Amino acid sequence: MYTHSSAAASASGGALAGAGGPTFASRGVGELAVVESIPDTIVSLFSVLTHLGDPWVCLFGVSFAYVVGERIGIDRSAAAFVLGLGLGAVGLTVGLKELFALPRPPGAAEPGYGFPSGHTLGATVFWGGTALVANVGRRRLRLGVAAAAVVAVAASRVIIGVHYLADVIAGVTVGVTFLAIVFAGGPGLRRPATPSDRTIIMCYLAGGVISAAAAFTNPIEIEVLLGVGTAVGGAAIWSVLGRAALDANGDLSTRSVVVGAVAFPLPLVVMAAVAELSMGSLAFVAAGAFGGVTLLSLPVAVSSLFE
Repeated sequence: MYTHSSAAASASGGALAGAGGPTFASRGVGELAVVESIPDTIVSLFSVLTHLGDPWVCLFGVSFAYVVGERIGIDRSAAAFVLGLGLGAVGLTVGLKELFALPRPPGAAEPGYGFPSGHTLGATVFWGGTALVANVGRRRLRLGVAAAAVVAVAASRVIIGVHYLADVIAGVTVGVTFLAIVFAGGPGLRRPATPSDRTIIMCYLAGGVISAAAAFTNPIEIEVLLGVGTAVGGAAIWSVLGRAALDANGDLSTRSVVVGAVAFPLPLVVMAAVAELSMGSLAFVAAGAFGGVTLLSLPVAVSSLFE
């Protein structure tokens, strides 16, 4: 999701790489030699763990949490907020990759630029943001689980040979900084409060602005175009139906939760399918808006079916 830039990017150092010289472009510290000695079984294991930072996996997880709400210990408003955080993470990843234009390690199996690591940045924002706003278990344990997931993703990106160590360190740094800024201006850092409607809307708008800025750096990057649409649609529908979606928390029966859980992948499938098509930019933005509106309004629609 973060790597649809031209595959030729992996073969060039980019403008900033040229300014910094070959050392900055390669930016290796001997990790590639270490990775070559790792047994194939371990590499295969980390090839699976790397999906903990896959943007579609994270989107699927937070969307499921949004639909089932309190039943898994994550308030629906918190899940909506984390979804907005994810939009910002996508925009930051694409924008920074285009800005630095640094190649991946030689022989990397994935195309596109390598700095910073999008999987690591996204995992930091998703798992870290979820740990901060969830209300299940002890906070210290939640943060520990989030940290373990981020470390696993960061290590996996180096072990499977698609990033340098510097890339994943940068991904974590940017992700933590982004979370600190957003939470400081919204729910709070020490004991984050349940995100208010205004905070959620502002989070979507911020994600949309970041994604739009990234679209200027790479106007053919499908994910940022979808992100712009999702942000606009999400902010608009939450301003109208946000309170109704939260009220649906207490009204959902087991039957309606099951229906919602079955239905929520549909807008995600539509967006994933659209991402594989050759369409104009506005069509991708419209598809993202459709996905955002459909997903966030789903609890209200399902709840109304069983009234």
